[in-house]
Amino acid sequence: MAKDEPLVSVVIPTYNRADLLPRAVDSVLNQTYENLEVIVVDDGSTDNTEEVIKDYTDPRVRYIKLEENRGQNPARNVGIRAADGEFIANQDSDDKWLPEKLEKQMEVYLEDPDVPKLVYTKVRGRFKDGTTVTVPEKWVDNKEGYVHDQLLRGNFVSTVGMLTEEKCLKKVGYWDEELPRMTDWDLALRLSKHFEFRLVDEVLVLAFHEDEHVQADVDALLEGYERIFEKHLEDFFRHPSILASHYFRMASGYIQKRELKNATEYQKKAFEVDRYSVWNILKFFASFFGVSFYKNFRGFYRRIAYAPPLR
Repeated sequence: MAKDEPLVSVVIPTYNRADLLPRAVDSVLNQTYENLEVIVVDDGSTDNTEEVIKDYTDPRVRYIKLEENRGQNPARNVGIRAADGEFIANQDSDDKWLPEKLEKQMEVYLEDPDVPKLVYTKVRGRFKDGTTVTVPEKWVDNKEGYVHDQLLRGNFVSTVGMLTEEKCLKKVGYWDEELPRMTDWDLALRLSKHFEFRLVDEVLVLAFHEDEHVQADVDALLEGYERIFEKHLEDFFRHPSILASHYFRMASGYIQKRELKNATEYQKKAFEVDRYSVWNILKFFASFFGVSFYKNFRGFYRRIAYAPPLR
């Protein structure tokens, strides 16, 4: 693309990943869409991250050093506020973009440039055990347009696949700096209340899940759910079966922690909002047979139904 195309600011928060960071930065600099800047926000790293970034001579690379570790979302917001670009894209410090990612996203955006929106791509995640998952998954029926109700069922827009205008992020308040998990879901929910979504239906990002403890942090997951319910509860109440399904996921998390009182509380909440669902009754009884059985049952349910119907 030509240099007169809109500037895209790519924000990369990082913390003690000097060994992995070049893969992420290089994958952005090697984009076929060249009118971009890379803003690396060093979130208080104690390794040699600064030396690694200062080795880059490409003038498109910018480096911001935070004095203390504040978390990914505060770092992302610092990068967005420092950005010169009209458009904002997100990269994680251990992931890789395929070369045509930005070009294909901008082509979609500029088909109707006067319509503010979010353009996202498919992302393939790989875990340490070799398993992979591609987002959006098969259960997502409505991937484009006004997708807020579909997003209430669960997130299908990955942070590293997002591209939108800075003014859209400003309207919804940027990234929530208090959320410990599911921050991409929360941002997607807030954006989807105001803007259309478009999908580039290709895997254009490879995500490498190196930190297994993040994936397994049940406490952070439950805390994230609590805050998302607090922020979006009115929307969830419009779809009782969806809210009940999330309450059962909360109950499952508390079962995993062996906190049966809290698990029972969320099972009761599920029945209160959707007391006539046969599936909810079955999930309630499945929860008494242990975490593994419950997860297998829930997986079977999703294969059969993909997601609870909107109503």
